[in-house]
Amino acid sequence: MDDAPPRSRTRPWSRPPTTAPTTAPAPAPPTTGAPVPAGASRGAHGRRPAVVSALVVVGALVLGACGLRAETPAPLEPSPDALEQVRARTVDDALALAHAADALAGSDAADDVLAVLTDAGTWSVAHADALGGVYDSGLPEPTVSTTAPAPSPTAVPDPDDVLADLVDAGATASADADTASDGTLGRLVGSVAVARGTLASRLADALGVPVPEATSDAPTDDATAGPSDDPSDDVSGAAGPTPGADPSATSGTDPEALVALVLAHDEAGFGFEVLAARLDGADREASLAAASRHRAAATDHAEAAGLVGTARDPRRASYALPAELQDGAVLTDLARRLETTVADAASAALATTPAGARAPLLAELATATTAASRWGAAPVPFPGMPELAATGTATDDATDAAPGTDG
Repeated sequence: MDDAPPRSRTRPWSRPPTTAPTTAPAPAPPTTGAPVPAGASRGAHGRRPAVVSALVVVGALVLGACGLRAETPAPLEPSPDALEQVRARTVDDALALAHAADALAGSDAADDVLAVLTDAGTWSVAHADALGGVYDSGLPEPTVSTTAPAPSPTAVPDPDDVLADLVDAGATASADADTASDGTLGRLVGSVAVARGTLASRLADALGVPVPEATSDAPTDDATAGPSDDPSDDVSGAAGPTPGADPSATSGTDPEALVALVLAHDEAGFGFEVLAARLDGADREASLAAASRHRAAATDHAEAAGLVGTARDPRRASYALPAELQDGAVLTDLARRLETTVADAASAALATTPAGARAPLLAELATATTAASRWGAAPVPFPGMPELAATGTATDDATDAAPGTDG
């Protein structure tokens, strides 16, 4: 409150002294004993209590007005809950990867390295958008001091740095996908984790180096394993539930999702048996191994879901196959479709599985994605999520955000 100018020490209710009249003496008080009128005995002094009360009220109002002019605390952003922390962490990692990859776009790296870096940047932007982007509370940004020192220039990363970041971010997303309390978010983050694993493997191949170990605190698992180029590579250890794990680990999964997963694995087993009979060499061996893996996974899931020996068991003696199986292109396309169907079913089941029990399904998603790429499937930014198939490709001019998640 601004300082007021100094006030006169004269009180408003005081009166200056008057000069006694010189012309006539004051009349003598009555001597008859008649009562004096009430107002005559008070005069000016009788009005002092009322005036003082009025001024006290005015003063209180003035002081109250001063209090209203005090600054109120600025509103604070709400504290993020565990689910929002998962979402925000995945977005932050995606944007950091995009920035690092884009910084190398004009470098003198080899063409195959630049191709992977381009996908890493484009996919990471799509990942951030699908997750809802950076949280904006709508609150005003804090004022930045004009005396703050200028930020130091950021060092340009090299491809090896991006490779390490992909591995670490993939491990973090894999752990978050398993533990997120919301299954829908867990499914999306799991897809992002597998995509980062794919990028890491492709970049390592282009650089001619092995995929490094994760250095983050997040646990690593098969969900971050990327593809190789040889269809004959054995990936039998991760096609179904984690070896040695309790098959009932997915017992909390929605029954219909498990039925679809059992059917996808069993059909893939049948299809690869047919492929093995028509292929030779390394492709035949790869087909036999895939058939065995998928048959075992179908049995494990059927037992875990209590489907064996019931009318709800979806497994069949045979499945429809495409025509022209003598054509090699038809055979490899069939192999890709069988693995992609398993990936989609594993991803859908993951969304309905309780937190802490999703790791086996995430491993199945990663393995099926890897196997599909080994049969020539193009890498995609959202494995197991066909609804986002057109999102984040290198030829997209813009990426539409998928349905957001509540934070």
